[in-house]
Amino acid sequence: MSRPQTLREVSAIVVAEAKPFGRAIDEFVDAFYLDHPNKLRQQQRIDDAPTIVGDAFVDTWIGAVGEHLARRWDLAVPAWTRRPAHYALASPLFVPDSSALRTTLLLESPPAFRSRLLFTFLEPLQRARFPRDAALIDQPA
Repeated sequence: MSRPQTLREVSAIVVAEAKPFGRAIDEFVDAFYLDHPNKLRQQQRIDDAPTIVGDAFVDTWIGAVGEHLARRWDLAVPAWTRRPAHYALASPLFVPDSSALRTTLLLESPPAFRSRLLFTFLEPLQRARFPRDAALIDQPA
């Protein structure tokens, strides 16, 4: 199976059990970053509503990714990111799950993740293909 080009494709891959979620989302993020600075192409990658997978963590993470990428790269936040399934966690989840890092994760977690009870690092989607001029882009408060 090819690399997912959209968040919709990520959800389809997970539902079909063709790849583990972590691998599928990483491949998608790589494709998203390769489009930088083409905002139209990046927007197209997040616009289509993903299928609801049925796993609270996966659905919540996908919602956070869609909103975070839009806010981080100055795109329109897709309406689908506000669906209840993308806020499915019943209790906070720390990624990585480390008691020593909890304070850092609470402080750094971007709003799109924090609002969904996901606590992670400031740049949770940083990859080798993360755009070099990323520091030049203002992050929302």
